[in-house]
Amino acid sequence: MRGLAALIMLQGHAFDSWLRPEQRSGELFWLSQFLGGLPAPIFLFLVGVSLALVLDRLRTKGATTVNMIWRVVKRGSSILLLAYAFRIEQFLMWYPASRWSDIFRVDTLNCIGASFLVIGLLSVALTTRKRNLIVLGLLSVAVVVCTPWIYAVRGAVPNFFMEYVNGNGHTYYFSLIPWVAFTLLGMTFGYALLEAREQRKEPRFFSWVAGLGILAYAIGLAMPLFKIFEYGFYDYSLTSPAFFLVRAGWLVLILYGAYRWSQRSTADRWSPLQTFGQASLLVYWVHMELVYGRPFHHFERSLDISAVMQHLLWLVPSMLLVAAIRRYGPVTMIETLRESLPLRRKPCEDSGRAITECATHRTRLLDGVCHQCPPFRLGPIGQGLD
Repeated sequence: MRGLAALIMLQGHAFDSWLRPEQRSGELFWLSQFLGGLPAPIFLFLVGVSLALVLDRLRTKGATTVNMIWRVVKRGSSILLLAYAFRIEQFLMWYPASRWSDIFRVDTLNCIGASFLVIGLLSVALTTRKRNLIVLGLLSVAVVVCTPWIYAVRGAVPNFFMEYVNGNGHTYYFSLIPWVAFTLLGMTFGYALLEAREQRKEPRFFSWVAGLGILAYAIGLAMPLFKIFEYGFYDYSLTSPAFFLVRAGWLVLILYGAYRWSQRSTADRWSPLQTFGQASLLVYWVHMELVYGRPFHHFERSLDISAVMQHLLWLVPSMLLVAAIRRYGPVTMIETLRESLPLRRKPCEDSGRAITECATHRTRLLDGVCHQCPPFRLGPIGQGLD
């Protein structure tokens, strides 16, 4: 699921950065950007799920409260440090045109790190699975409902902290309000999943989750028809409970599809989406440099739809290669590539039987050599064979 989010993120950012202004009013661009708005909720949701699974496992193993706090603080702080490292690198890359204040902008990684810290520590304090399930579920509802009011608050704390709480007037910031609701939803889901597994009702649980996703999507579509839901700081695509339910519905249905996909008979085979997901942080960093950075800055808002799609044909495979190198290492990648190419004959499975046939052309060897192969492809028998 994280890999699918990374793939959607790639196309969304490419269209957002490279597509020319006069083609941004079409349905294709709208669909691209709507789907491009899903990766952040998915990443935050999965942060909550992983937190629930990890903390519950630590509790089962008898970990102390101090140990769990340390694990949460260590991981959350490392994500925040990476977020600021990325901002500093961007500042240096664009200097002198860059602004010092951009280093402290609250972006996706900042929100993930802050959500990890705040919700993780809260979950540790709640001590039990059932208590977490109830409290975090109710808190997620409260955040969604109260977001239009909280988002309008100004000056309650110093600006730096206020920007993390609700953006402090910066609508393009990924502040805790409203985005932390997806992490709370993820933790609620994670603890509910653990309960379902314990009762051996996982398939039925996911069916119920899919039904709730459809219901949330339908309610989210209907809510804008009633003016009563327009209150506080109302921005449909930012603070409205309606849009949260629409995105939550999509998210849950994607989750159900990912679950069904993971149950197929060939699920243990290599998957490009899984590779994307295992290196999503690196993919995020590298693709941001390519899409929004200096290397292709001349593409900014200058390409038509077909040109953007053509560039996606190299952007996506290149990011998959980056993810694969991160996942498996360069040495393993080179060895795998070398073995997959028919540069040399592989030895016969039966070591006691002489090799008399070319594996490529299925022709008989003469003096140990296939004369249809180029000289470099097959040496004499027993020499240079893998």
